[in-house]
Amino acid sequence: MSKYYASMNAAYSPPIASAAGIKHGITIGQRVAPIVPLAAVLYNFLLCFVNTKISGIGPSIAVAAEIVLIGIAIGLVWNRSSTMYAILLLLAAYFYAVMVYRSEFDPKIIRDILIPIVFFFLGCSLGTLKGGDRLVTILILITLGAALFEWLAVDTYVRYFDVSNYYIARGTADADQQQSFDQYNQGFFNSTRFDNRTLLPFLGNHRVSGIFLEAPSVGNFAAIAFAWVLLRDRQRFWALITKTFILVALVALADARFGLYFSIFTLLLPLIRPTALFVAPFLAMAGLVTYAGVAGNEAFSNDMLGRFSYAGEILSGINSLQVFGLQVSDITSGVRFASDPVTDSAYTYLIVKFGILGAAAIWALFIYSPAADKNAARFKTVIAFYYILALTIAASVFTIKTAALLWFLYGTLNNPHRDVRYTAYK
Repeated sequence: MSKYYASMNAAYSPPIASAAGIKHGITIGQRVAPIVPLAAVLYNFLLCFVNTKISGIGPSIAVAAEIVLIGIAIGLVWNRSSTMYAILLLLAAYFYAVMVYRSEFDPKIIRDILIPIVFFFLGCSLGTLKGGDRLVTILILITLGAALFEWLAVDTYVRYFDVSNYYIARGTADADQQQSFDQYNQGFFNSTRFDNRTLLPFLGNHRVSGIFLEAPSVGNFAAIAFAWVLLRDRQRFWALITKTFILVALVALADARFGLYFSIFTLLLPLIRPTALFVAPFLAMAGLVTYAGVAGNEAFSNDMLGRFSYAGEILSGINSLQVFGLQVSDITSGVRFASDPVTDSAYTYLIVKFGILGAAAIWALFIYSPAADKNAARFKTVIAFYYILALTIAASVFTIKTAALLWFLYGTLNNPHRDVRYTAYK
């Protein structure tokens, strides 16, 4: 382990400078670093308020906000790791070759891969355990406050946070699509359970979206936060009980089935060998295709098995060139259901856009990279299964609203100085 920390220190050490200057820089960085994932979680909520009450925004504003957040994160660690640049250069070369071959430039792929890498290295360089605890606690409280505001005073909430018009303004949805939501749920995007809700059906069809503006991310946040709380607060009984109660309430209000199931799964999840983790997503894809073939043309249902069948049908419809990311694909063709196949078959998106070899290489880089200790290894296992399971039904794992937080926390657990909090400049 001492050799591991020596190599980590070498990888994340800044250029030669005075000890005082280095300490001062780390002090500022440690204070600023948690603010970046905090802003990544909240910026859509703030932009929704701006669009509703101050001035209309366009798609470029939302895109610019993400670019600024990723840029700030890179700026904080630009001189702290040659490893990050090596990874980015290799990925840039791969994606350049793939995109040239298929004559397509897709900036979303770049964005989707930048977020985990950049925020991991931000946590790995400047994250502290106390900072991570504070960040998660603040977000739990803010999420609870917004959820209760929405649930108890939905009309007032919509006057300040018009989710429907915000998603139209940023180009995520069109007006016709929103009309179908408006007639059911006061204009909320992706927050209506058109069938009976799974959790506490007496609460009705509305699913709380809160600061995330769409219910699935509430469940994803709860799963991430619970994994961190379980890791960090297991020796603090009342903190563990209080935060768990709040997270359960959020999952129930959002009717976030994945968040509930995965949190229960986290309680039972042991440490698993890397090779088993590496092959697991490929087994999951094979399982989806097999299940879709067995289910056949059965009517689609919005339960877990129905989602599996839908995802498997889309995945089974791509050809060999698309499997290797060498052919542009409209994965909506031939799909029976009128939903969004990119969102609902994330494995298909991953394979078509990344190529199976590129996806396997990126996954191997994560799975086989060393973890600092048992806590980091446990959290890595949680992340692995979070992606393996979530990708079977949704692409929400790629949103910066939750991905920035997840990878910053994992980076923090791998920071050699995660227990050190610099507070003075001497």
